Amino acid sequence: MLRYLGVFLFLVFTNTLLSQNLTVYGKVSANGKVIENAKVNFGNGKGAYTTATGTFEVNGLNSGEYTIQVSAFGYENFTARIQLLKDTTQLSPFNLTPIKDIEGVTVSAETDTKITQQEAYNVTAIDLKPVQNLNLNVNEVLNGTPGIRVRESGGTGSDFSFSLNGFTGKQVRFFIDGLPTDYLGQAFGLNIVPVNLLDRIEVYKGVVPVRLGADVLGGAVNIVTKNKSKDFVDASYSLGSFNTHKAALVARHTTKNNFILNASGFYTSSENNYFMDAFLANPLTGAIDKEPTRIQRFNDAFRSSTGLLEMGVVNKKYADRLLIGFIASQTYKEIQQGANMTKVAGHVFTQERTFIPTLKYAKEDLWLKGLDLKVSAIYSDRQAITVDTSSRIYDWTGNYTEKDFSATSGELNWYKSYFTFNDKASLVTSTVDYALNKKHSFTFNNTFSWFQRQGEDTLSYSEVPFSNPNILQKNFMGLSYNLNLLDGKWESTAFVKSFQLRSVLYLDPESEYEDFIRSEAKQNYTGYGAASTYHIRKNLQVKASYENAYRLPEGYEIFGDGLLLRRNYELLAEQSQNFNLSLGGSKQVKTHKFQGEVGFIYRLPQNMIRRVAVGIASQYQNLLSAQVTGLEIAFKYTYKKRLHLELNSTYQNMLNTNQYSAGFDDPLYLDRIPNIPYFFGNGSITFNSKEFGKKGNHVSLRWHSLFVEEFYLKWPSQGATEFKNIIPRQIAHNLSITFNGGKGKYNLSLACNNLFDSKLYDNFKIQKPGRNFNLKLRYYITKK
Repeated sequence: MLRYLGVFLFLVFTNTLLSQNLTVYGKVSANGKVIENAKVNFGNGKGAYTTATGTFEVNGLNSGEYTIQVSAFGYENFTARIQLLKDTTQLSPFNLTPIKDIEGVTVSAETDTKITQQEAYNVTAIDLKPVQNLNLNVNEVLNGTPGIRVRESGGTGSDFSFSLNGFTGKQVRFFIDGLPTDYLGQAFGLNIVPVNLLDRIEVYKGVVPVRLGADVLGGAVNIVTKNKSKDFVDASYSLGSFNTHKAALVARHTTKNNFILNASGFYTSSENNYFMDAFLANPLTGAIDKEPTRIQRFNDAFRSSTGLLEMGVVNKKYADRLLIGFIASQTYKEIQQGANMTKVAGHVFTQERTFIPTLKYAKEDLWLKGLDLKVSAIYSDRQAITVDTSSRIYDWTGNYTEKDFSATSGELNWYKSYFTFNDKASLVTSTVDYALNKKHSFTFNNTFSWFQRQGEDTLSYSEVPFSNPNILQKNFMGLSYNLNLLDGKWESTAFVKSFQLRSVLYLDPESEYEDFIRSEAKQNYTGYGAASTYHIRKNLQVKASYENAYRLPEGYEIFGDGLLLRRNYELLAEQSQNFNLSLGGSKQVKTHKFQGEVGFIYRLPQNMIRRVAVGIASQYQNLLSAQVTGLEIAFKYTYKKRLHLELNSTYQNMLNTNQYSAGFDDPLYLDRIPNIPYFFGNGSITFNSKEFGKKGNHVSLRWHSLFVEEFYLKWPSQGATEFKNIIPRQIAHNLSITFNGGKGKYNLSLACNNLFDSKLYDNFKIQKPGRNFNLKLRYYITKK
């Protein structure tokens, strides 16, 4: 495949050399102010973007008549017909008209966020600009979105479970600029990446476009970074409770000849030594106390650092964007406990180092108008170490006793372990878009991925998992046809997806003295679906979508992690029939703007993969079949630019539909699947002041509330009600105040999370941090 890709790119580059030799220059401005990054399109694949001085240069043109289209964000589109002669070099300046911004009523060009939101798919697009001054990570933003619950096992950097309409784990895929985060290492976890490095988030529910190129069961989250070519620096530093420190930097510089340099990095550290209530075990009897004891976490520190450097060119004849990049990251994470709180650890930790080279290429109007190509490739080299070598037995007070000198068990494992595994992975994704005309267009995506894990344990007396390399190889192909009718009022898409999986595994032998058994398997699946939307009127839209979706097991779900996640070589691919129906609209009444959306979901998953507790550890297993019905409601209200109110609520009912088990009636038939939140909601209100003190200064106040109804840990029909284990109802409130100075150049934010110090539990008897504070400083400057 790489050979064909190389030939294809060679043809792309050589094709441009056959162009003619006319070169023209021009300038784009508005009311005397130059416009950077305006797109000037001559058609037939010819065009350019303006530089920081508002100028552009287009090479390889023929003499003759052209229709030029000029577009820029915040300005009305401009079209002109010109005649190029053999001696034409300098064009008359193009003057654009700004789109007016009336007091209290925002009238703007179609933003990327709004365009995504109006797609036929059931998608929620989140603009991150309003929250970039807050000390938030991606998970905290997503946790306020309808249909999403993020359950954390502790503080900063802790393990988390992401749920979208009841689907969790790898049933939901995560991407950064269309690249799967699976290949980027732990440092790119959604609980670490700060929001001021990003532009927006796209959440696709149930039905996912082929351009993301992955096997997805429940939906996908695509995080979009700041990709405008203008120069800027965005730097921030925050400190908070539990000795938490976070720093982030993203910067970009583009030269006059369109060479671009991107640099970014972020650092996070926390002791996570917050107080919590724990049910301790009696040291003499082993019985769990009936009353909790106030204790402080003591082996839960987290440190992570990541750096990214990209360089290349933009707005060239042969490429709109051609970038070569390098990512390096490392993390250190202490492990305080197992899957529950019955076993405490004092010296268990994990470390990870990752190095990733990347390549990105994009070209619009390749060879002919309407033909666009995007290619991305990455190679990931990751080493992870899990250490459980202590001979101590800890309790939650931090006290410990030494084991017998001959003891071979670790704190969490049956045997002491210094387990190292090396992951090597590669991914190449290619997307071709072709717009035949305004009504008909096609998208084709091919994504090839290869993953290998090999490990060793220097303390093991017998052969360990991954001593022989385990390999997973996947290939995804997707084709979609898009139909646009009635001048854009009715848009539809139909698609087909093909999945291929090849695995080479080494299974456990029957005896510890025998070698591992090599097993090779292949699986092939075909999915399909459709989505349609109709604009009843300008600001009222109805959507419907369906997909027969498949998801292939991931390497870590099959292989485990050598510590708290057990391997399962018998996992099957998941399949689901996903249906969505929604109605959304907005209404502007003078200075008041109202927005609302109601969505209905219906899912029929089979062979669902769920993480279940196995002793102090856990394992991924198949649940035969289920049924999910849900309702989502979202409402927004804006008064001028000063007051913004958001409310949303989600109800989802996830039932076990496996009617028979081992030839007998399943007693859990139509029981609600346990340990999954079914009713939750969010609310926030933001007040923005008028100019505060000096001109260009503003103050904003934001209040956010979260509600999650209690739910059962185990099956609801089993056991007496008074003895059932529950995850209790949560009500949490967060408050923040932000100062913006120098027209957004200087920013200061102070926040209090869990304002009323409530006892919060995302997981059974694993308490989250109480009231905590943080302060964030942010500096942002951009070239005008």
